[in-house]
Amino acid sequence: MSLVTKEWAKEFEEAEYLDEIIKGLEALQKENNYTDEEMDNDLDVALWRAYVYNNMDMYEYYELSEKTLAKVKEEGVKSGVWCYRYSCALVYLRRFDEALEYSRLGTKIEPNYPWGWLQLGRLCYKFNLLDEAFRAIDKGLELVPNDYEFLTLKDDIENDRGYAYANSHYINEEADKNLEERLINIDDENLYNQFLNKSDLEKKLDMLHKDNQHKEIINIITSLPKEELTYDILGKLARAYNNNDEYEKGMEILLSLKDEGENTSLWNFRIGYSCYYSGKLEEAQKYFERCLELNPDEPDGDTLLRYTYSDLGNKKIEEGKNEEAIEYFKKILSIAKDDEGIIYGESELAWAYDYMKEYEKAYEHLQKVVELGRDDIWLHSELGYCLSGLNRFEEAAEEYKKAIEQGREDSWIYGRLGLAYRELEKYDEAMESYQKGLEIDSEDIYITSEIAWIYDNVKNDIEKGLEYLNKAKELGRDDIWINSEFGWVYNHIRENEKALLYIEKAMELGRNDEWIYFEKGYALARINKIEEGIECYKKAKELGKNDVGVNAEIGYWLNALGKNQEALEYLEIAKELLGKDDSWIDSEIGFSLNRLDRYEEAVLYLQKAKSLGREDEWIFTEIGFSLKKLKKYEEALENYLKVEELGRNDDWINVEIAECLGELGNIEEAIIRLKKVLTFENCDKILINSQIGYLYGKLNKSKEALKYLFEAEKLGRKDIWLYSEIGWNLSDDSTKYNEAFEYLNKAIELGRDDNWIFGQIGFVSSKLNKKKEAQKYFEKALFINPDDTWVAYHLGVVYRKGGEVQKAIEVLENSLENTLFKGWVELELAICYALIEDREKAQKYLEIAESFIGGEKENSSDVKKDFDMVKQLLQPLNLLS
Repeated sequence: MSLVTKEWAKEFEEAEYLDEIIKGLEALQKENNYTDEEMDNDLDVALWRAYVYNNMDMYEYYELSEKTLAKVKEEGVKSGVWCYRYSCALVYLRRFDEALEYSRLGTKIEPNYPWGWLQLGRLCYKFNLLDEAFRAIDKGLELVPNDYEFLTLKDDIENDRGYAYANSHYINEEADKNLEERLINIDDENLYNQFLNKSDLEKKLDMLHKDNQHKEIINIITSLPKEELTYDILGKLARAYNNNDEYEKGMEILLSLKDEGENTSLWNFRIGYSCYYSGKLEEAQKYFERCLELNPDEPDGDTLLRYTYSDLGNKKIEEGKNEEAIEYFKKILSIAKDDEGIIYGESELAWAYDYMKEYEKAYEHLQKVVELGRDDIWLHSELGYCLSGLNRFEEAAEEYKKAIEQGREDSWIYGRLGLAYRELEKYDEAMESYQKGLEIDSEDIYITSEIAWIYDNVKNDIEKGLEYLNKAKELGRDDIWINSEFGWVYNHIRENEKALLYIEKAMELGRNDEWIYFEKGYALARINKIEEGIECYKKAKELGKNDVGVNAEIGYWLNALGKNQEALEYLEIAKELLGKDDSWIDSEIGFSLNRLDRYEEAVLYLQKAKSLGREDEWIFTEIGFSLKKLKKYEEALENYLKVEELGRNDDWINVEIAECLGELGNIEEAIIRLKKVLTFENCDKILINSQIGYLYGKLNKSKEALKYLFEAEKLGRKDIWLYSEIGWNLSDDSTKYNEAFEYLNKAIELGRDDNWIFGQIGFVSSKLNKKKEAQKYFEKALFINPDDTWVAYHLGVVYRKGGEVQKAIEVLENSLENTLFKGWVELELAICYALIEDREKAQKYLEIAESFIGGEKENSSDVKKDFDMVKQLLQPLNLLS
């Protein structure tokens, strides 16, 4: 009865790795307390051990397989499987006759076991028994139709590739086709002789090495007497230390063997290995290069040197020495023996150029890799990355999808695919890819940040965007990008104080470009640090952001500071850069021009803005303001009324409307509107009372005017304008000349020194019979404005009444041509000429006065008195006497 149960047999059949079978047999022995002898004498145990040994592809194991099977030979000769495995072991021990004998025996004992026929076919080929070989192949194909191994053997025989080649195939069809390295070449006498010359200890150590039992090797060798520590044994100890990650110990052993080994490829390989894995890359390079110089075919020599060049290249990249790095990657190609080596070198160069953002060069190398047949996850991932760098995002996305189809399933690939879609403005696909990435790694900061960006900038869902930004921050992202993005978002939602904190953090971290200065300017301006904001905008412009946005912003905020000329310059640059009319820019230009008193130009820009669709309160307000300044009161009024229709009903708009109404002669209507404003809770009562008083004054309703003007004074207005208006209206009442004189003097004390004030106080002085005062002020007024005919008339009267008739005549004659007081000036000249007895001129001017103002005699006793005075002075002297 077999020691291997059906359950154990099933486990062995399903084992993925050979060592699982060996460990399983050890577990079987342990759990059943079988002795070594019991295990060694069990046929099934021997068959499973031989199965493992025969697949190790090593002479030492074939020898062990033969010994293992020989222990159960008496029972084994009755088994086709035993005969097959025993024959396989005998072949590698060069016992071909016996191998053929047992192979034939096996097919007789168990003719339905197909692999016995495969072994028989190969051995018959060895002995040139071709008919028997083909019969064996046919029998095998009856049992396993279209089997790859039988068909391959038939093809090898038909093409006479030789027994050694036919015996070196892998069982796995894919591996056999793709791998250039074959199994042991049975014709390699050198390899076989090496095996024969090994001691039992060396064979054991090599088998332990094959089985990765490195610690066991170390224990065995370090327990040996010194005299048994030969060069080869110590070499195997160094190898074991290396494979046990004890590289310094391995190196120490190898350096002790330097004199004997430095001119052998194996010694250089092993010490290169120690150096490589202990991080001494430059030394590793030296030893591996020497190894290949001594033996270009040293197993794994070129592979380890390739890795060394790769690591050195990466080290140089980290140091920022890109040119040196590229030279190392090129060395990989210089030692390449086959397509595999070339692919490796080209791939490394492609990666390096991608890393350096030299995507064109990277793409050239990737194309070579594709041409050589590489078609795996790395290639498609790297191609996608490179194509993204070349802005070929459609192609990049296809490559990323190929990598995913081939099995790449990590957050990086979905993040990169999402980025490609984002650049293609396929935001839904991008979001879908990003979300898949987060399903794999919920803490992927990059993907979390990208999702935040899409919500912020594409979907306009700032709340959701902030959720993802905060998640990225919680995950530890605190770099320039995230602080910049927070700044932008908070600026966008007008939380500018918060925005400024993040923007300044981004700048502390090193961001110093045009974008960050623009965003900082945006935040500062909106928290009323306008001058600082403008400086940031100008810095952004200095760094290259000379676009519509920055010039428009600077212009807008300069307007806010009242620096309208400077604002206009920036706004005009913005308009020029835009290359067309724009409602907002044209509005701001109009605003600037209005404040620069360039009202006609302002109206043109404001009307353009309106024609482009801007029809809000602001535009009608500003147009109305321009038109009012141009004294186009009717058009101004239309715009102001439109503002009112749109909902504005504050004191400012009502005052503006009232002013237009007043200028259009609708003074009563203007007053009614202003009185309505007085009922507003927060209106400027000083201003409104002043305006009402002014309008009543225009209607010559001085008493009503003074009521409102005095109210303005009571509320605290104490300026030149108010004192002037009060003085003027008081002058209309002969009982209040002294009070009028007092207010007009207050205006002068506050700094008014124009011809109006001097004329008005001169008038009041004359009414108070203060001839010298009147004369002084009228002279000042006429000096300031020689064309003021009202002042000239009254100064003439004062001169005449003061006895300076000639002066009176001079002033009156000078104003006569342009006077606005026709008839009155002539009457006064008639008096003057009558006083100096120039009867002819006196009569002439009296007649002219009669024609203009003669009718006034009935309404004014003073006028009648003046006419009578001239007539009396013109009577003949004899009548007078």
